[in-house]
Amino acid sequence: MMVEYKASNKTEGLLVNALQRLLDGKPLKVKAKGKLTLNRINNEAGLGNSYVHKFKEFVAYAKPVIEKYNLNREKAMATGLDLEVETPLNEIDALKAKFKKVEALKDKYRMERDDAIEARKILEHKYSELMFRAYDMQEELQTKNEVVMPFKR
Repeated sequence: MMVEYKASNKTEGLLVNALQRLLDGKPLKVKAKGKLTLNRINNEAGLGNSYVHKFKEFVAYAKPVIEKYNLNREKAMATGLDLEVETPLNEIDALKAKFKKVEALKDKYRMERDDAIEARKILEHKYSELMFRAYDMQEELQTKNEVVMPFKR
C-alpha cells in the first residue's frame, strides 16, 4: 500500500515516511509486529510524545489507512497467515541478538575463569600438603640417621 499524502513540511514528511515503512513492514525504530497506531508512527518518525496530533490533516488521512491495515492484518491472522513472518530483522533487533550472544559468551568465559581459579587453589593446597609431607619425611629420615652415643660412667 502506497501512502499518497503530500507533506507540507519536514515533520509531516518524517511522519509520511514512517507510515510507509510501517505499512511495508520494515520499520527502523519500532518493532515490526503489533497493531499500527498513531503512536507507533510517531515513534517511528522519531518525534516526541504525541507530536503527531499537531498535524490534524495527517491524522485525518492516517486514521482510515491505519484501520484498513489493522483490519487486513486481523483477517490474515485469523486465516493463519501472519504478515510479520517474512519481515526481516531490523538493525536494532540484530544488535540486540548480537548483544545477547556476547553476554552469553562473557558468562561462559567468566564461569571458565572461576573454575580455573578454583582448580588452581585446590592444586596449591595439595602442593602445600605434599611439600609439608616431604619436609616431615626428611626430618624423620634425618633423626633415624643420627647416632646416639651412650653415656660413659
